[in-house]
Formats: sequence, C-alpha cells, structure tokens
Amino acid sequence: MEKLTAERERIIEELASEKPRLMNYIRRRARNVSETEDIYQEAMARLARQLQTGELPANPAGYLYRIATNIINDNMRRRQEPMESVDELADSLSCEQPQPDQQLNDQQCLALFVKQLNELPTTTRNIIIMRKLDGKTNVEIARHLGLSAKAVEKQLNRALKAIESKMARYLEPRA
Repeated sequence: MEKLTAERERIIEELASEKPRLMNYIRRRARNVSETEDIYQEAMARLARQLQTGELPANPAGYLYRIATNIINDNMRRRQEPMESVDELADSLSCEQPQPDQQLNDQQCLALFVKQLNELPTTTRNIIIMRKLDGKTNVEIARHLGLSAKAVEKQLNRALKAIESKMARYLEPRA
C-alpha cells in the first residue's frame, strides 16, 4: 500500500511541474480562453479519481493531456450549433465588388453604350451628356444649345430609346 501511495505522490509532483505546459496546450486548443483554468482543474480531478482506483497510467503526463483534450472536445460538441447550409451562408455574405463575370458584362455594356452614343449626331450626343452626366435640366440645355425645352426632351427620349433598343438586341441571350 505504501508503494502505491509513494507512486501517486511521485505522479502528482511530476504533473505539478507540467502545469504551465498543459495550460498553454489547453489555451491553444480551447475556443474560450477563459475556460483554461476550469478545463485544467477538471482534468486534474479526473486524473485524481483514476489514481484513487489504484490503476496508475504508464504515462501520467500523456494521460493528463488526453483527458484535457477530451474535455475540450466535449465542450465544443456541447456548444456546437447546427451548421448553416452552404447556400444560406453564401447568401449571408456580401461582397462590395461584383463577381468577375458581372464585371466583364458591365464593361461590355458600357463599351456598347459608348459606341451607340458616339454614333449619334453631335447635338443629340451633347444633350445626353449634359443631361445624364452633368445633371443639367432640359431648360438649361435648351438655353445652352439655342433650342426649345420641348425639342431637347424629344431628342433625349428618342436617342435613349434608340440606344436602349440597339443594346437590347445585342444583349439578348443567344440560343
């Protein structure tokens, strides 16, 4: 009996010197660092219960690390919530920039719009630029070009409809 008690004391002393390394091990693996001390204490309590049964592990330090790992894994399993499906997760993530295929499509649309704009008569092109880019009103454009506001409105509407029609034909999905 004395031999068993002496062996237990030796194991406890050996494990006391292992505490800093074991605490680092737990801290690195546990998701919640504030639980490190609790996990360490639980591991020591489980080891103490094992030692009281009279069965001494061949490698007490390794056994203690295994106990700590099991406690960490048990805690993670208990806290684990069902995972979202990949589709739900993808929908919840937002990206400020469009995807590459969308960027390419946007560039092609812009190039087509600029081509259509450049094919317009100079006055009509200037009306669109002043209205859409400069933000001028039809009255301001009319004064600048020496036209009536109604004439500016008609040219603007006709030109935009023509560009929209040409772009729609070009951008229709080809079967």
